[in-house]
Amino acid sequence: MLGFVFIGLIYSLIYRLRIRSLPNYIWLLILAGLYIHLTLKLRNSPVEVTHFLEYGLLSILLFGALNHHIKDKTIYFNAALIILLIGTLDEIIQWIVPGRVWNFKDVKLNVISGGLIQLAIWQVIGPRSISEKINLKSLRIFSTAFACCLIILGLCVSNTPNRVYNYTKQIPWLSFLQKEEPMSEFGYKTKDLEIGVFYSRLSPKGLQRRDNRRGRHYAQILNESVNKNYEQFIREYSPITDPFMHELRVHIFRRDTYFEKGNSTFDLDEKKKFHFIAYKENLILKKYFSNSIEKSVYKWDQDTLKELDASIDKNKTYKSPVSANLFTSFSERTVWIFILALISLLVLVNSILPFIKATE
Repeated sequence: MLGFVFIGLIYSLIYRLRIRSLPNYIWLLILAGLYIHLTLKLRNSPVEVTHFLEYGLLSILLFGALNHHIKDKTIYFNAALIILLIGTLDEIIQWIVPGRVWNFKDVKLNVISGGLIQLAIWQVIGPRSISEKINLKSLRIFSTAFACCLIILGLCVSNTPNRVYNYTKQIPWLSFLQKEEPMSEFGYKTKDLEIGVFYSRLSPKGLQRRDNRRGRHYAQILNESVNKNYEQFIREYSPITDPFMHELRVHIFRRDTYFEKGNSTFDLDEKKKFHFIAYKENLILKKYFSNSIEKSVYKWDQDTLKELDASIDKNKTYKSPVSANLFTSFSERTVWIFILALISLLVLVNSILPFIKATE
């Protein structure tokens, strides 16, 4: 199917658009190869593949629509920014809808899809209607679109669990959002010599303080909920309502899932891999959730620990994916300083350029 599409594209470029320059076709091979590669990488998720292709098509349609109003190279950047804006709004709607989740990764994929198509139009087709000279009006459109994207992304980054909790208390009919996956969260990346790397919404000392203060209470919750559906449990104890309990239960689930996988496989390498994950997750529980796990039914007995201890390489590096979506390398304040600085720069450029143009 893709072969026929590619042949049809080559035919159109050569005989309809009369593009016969070798660099154009080198660009085509590079961009088409990259687009196909990214599409195939998503093949295990039909929804993501569909979205990726849809935003590519949307990018083509946007170029056609913008071409009536913008006649210089900013058209490609404006189209990409509109893709970013639409993709972000689409993800926000998904976050609001129960059972769907927000994901910055999906926004990024949408922009990559639309951006590759715009780059192909620019470097492969090179429409004659697009001028080299940038128009001030086009630049203002670009600046406005860029500023809107920055602000809406900043608001998404600032839509943390605490903020959701605060505004849903003020607007009760939005309280269902407390049980949805958080849009964005800030936290801590901890490097532990014995464990490896793990992430948390609380600092290592914060985890241990909470565990020391309320470990008995959390153990009681775990014991009373042992027969409760896991998905239901983590929705009830969400990162918004109780981040400690949420992370505790997710680590337990990951530990037990991989322990069972290791016990059910006959492949020795797989068994070691799965048991290694279970062992490291249990170390996280023992070290940072010790009181909560020790007093619960989820505490492992010594025989299990000895069995794992003898069958794995404990010194291998490990990085737990639990809560790995947290922002750990920058703060919310840093994000807004960066956004405001960029918007100020856009305002400055748009203020100075008319004077520069007038003196030319």
